[in-house]
Formats: sequence, structure tokens, C-alpha cells
Amino acid sequence: MTSVLTKTRFDTWTGRMVRGLRRRYNDHCTTILTYHSVCGQNSVFTAGTSLRHHPREFERQIDYLAEHYNLFSLRELVAMLERGEQPSRAVVLTFDDGYADAIRQAMSILYRRRIPMTIFPVTSVIGNRDLMWQHKLAWLVAEGHTSRVWDGLKAEGWNVNETDDSLVDYVRRCYRPVLLEVLESVVRSVGTSGRALAEEHRPYLESEEIAEADPEFVEFGNHTDTHPVLSALTIGQQMAEITAGHRHITELTGQSPLALAYPFGLKRHYDEDTKRIAANTGHRAVLDMRRRLNTGLVDPFELSRMPAPSGSQVDFEKMVEAWPAAPALEAAHDR
Repeated sequence: MTSVLTKTRFDTWTGRMVRGLRRRYNDHCTTILTYHSVCGQNSVFTAGTSLRHHPREFERQIDYLAEHYNLFSLRELVAMLERGEQPSRAVVLTFDDGYADAIRQAMSILYRRRIPMTIFPVTSVIGNRDLMWQHKLAWLVAEGHTSRVWDGLKAEGWNVNETDDSLVDYVRRCYRPVLLEVLESVVRSVGTSGRALAEEHRPYLESEEIAEADPEFVEFGNHTDTHPVLSALTIGQQMAEITAGHRHITELTGQSPLALAYPFGLKRHYDEDTKRIAANTGHRAVLDMRRRLNTGLVDPFELSRMPAPSGSQVDFEKMVEAWPAAPALEAAHDR
């Protein structure tokens, strides 16, 4: 199949025929898609990233999926896998970080089509009590305070070389828990705070929106309390992050979260301790972001997700149909 695909153009009539065959070939594969923001305009938190989908673009993607695939809730998928049942041409929709538009925009689009969704909010910022550390960093960069952040990292003893990495790449690669304190300190040094910025921009879901969401179509999972790089934490710190996220979701929804979604989600961002802690804290599934197809009867603690491409319907369809990717790209995602 792969040799045929590599010789066939995606957008020709032969390509469309092969695509139909490919969908049948992948009949026993499950695709779990991840979205973040579904909004008509970029914010300071999504500008320059691929994290935002315009509502019209999102609708096109959902309509394509509804025509060609079977859309399941994450809970349905996990229950089937636990029973040893294989879903057919399954797609599951997830939304990370807890952007307000997950309910205000995406949910309404999905609800009209009776399609379920799972939202993985970062629990420390629910109700706009603070900004996620990534969003503080994005705001500081957008406001021209990059040098202040570098200085703050150096003051904490980080051995930084500003010419080797962009600031955003560096802090993700070299994440330490003290980063949260550094960024809040820098934000305060320019005359504001994470809480004040969150109250001004209000990017996240309110507690009431989570509590009042229809549980038949909207489920909430655990994405940790502060969105750390879990592999950079001690076992005790990982336990605290995962337990806090689990507790907050349970308090807001009255239901224990089914699954933990690793922040960032590549192989280097978690470890075996993370999976063990997830199981020991009552989760029935764990999801990474390693862009792997879930083929056959996958272990619910080895489920993999793919970020939904934005900007190109063709790229979206290629990804969902598993049109062959370059081996180097696949290897990069698996690291």
C-alpha cells in the first residue's frame, strides 16, 4: 500500500480512489486528534503557533470526519479496548489546556452533530486565576521582555546560551519547576501579574462552564495542575501534579477523570514513573502526543494522539488517512 501511495498524487482521481482504499486498509486503526483553541482570531497566546483553528476550518474538518469515520467518545473507546473489542474506523476528539472556546465555539459545532469531545484543562488556571507558564512566556516575548526572562533564568543558575536556542525552545528543553516562579517574578517586575493578565484576557474556561457542561457529550480529563515537563520532576512532584489535576476535575464535575494526557506528550516529556502514578491515582488510560496510529487492540495506557493540522484541509486529510510521512519525521515524533 505504501509503495502505491508514494507514486500517487493525493488530489487526483486515482489519489481519491487510493484514499478510499487506505481508509479501508486502516479500518482497525484509531485516530485520536488534539485541538487547542477554536477561535476566529489569534490571541497573544496562539499567535505564531499552530494551536488555533478558525471555526469554519474546524467545521470542515469535523464534517470530513463525520462523512468517512466513526466518531467515538474517549470513554467509549477505552471501554471497548478494556473489553477486547476493536472499534472500526474510529476517531476521538480531544482539546488541550482548557481554552474557553473549547466550550463556547467547538462544543456548539460538535453538539449540533451529536459528536462527543474530551477536554483536558490545566487545572491551576481554571477560572482565570492565573496564566499557564507558557502563556506568561508568550506575553513577555510579545511585549519585548525576552532579555528580562534570560536574566531571570541566569539569576537562578541556569547555564543559558542565548545564541543556541530561541527562548521558547530553551525553556521547554531545559524545564525546571522553578521556571514558574521566574516567569511570575519577571511579569511582576514589569508592573502586572499572572492573575491580572488572566483576568484581562480570560483565555480559559470558568469553573461554572465545566460544572454545567452536558456530560453526555463533554468529558474532562487530567492534564496536570500546571502543565510541567513531567520527566523533569521528581516522583513526588509528579505525584503532586497528577493528583492535584485529578482532584480538581473530580471536584468540578463530580466524576473522576478517565484519562491523563501527558503535557507536551513526546517520549522525552514523561517516563515510566508517570504511567505508574497515573494508574495508581485511578486513571484508566494515558495519552501521549507521539503522532502514532493506534492499531488494533491498543493498551489504554499506550494511546497516542495527533495534533490536528491548521491552515490546510489537504494536510488534515493526509494526516487522518495516514498518507505516508517522511521516515525522518516519524522518527522525530517518536523521540
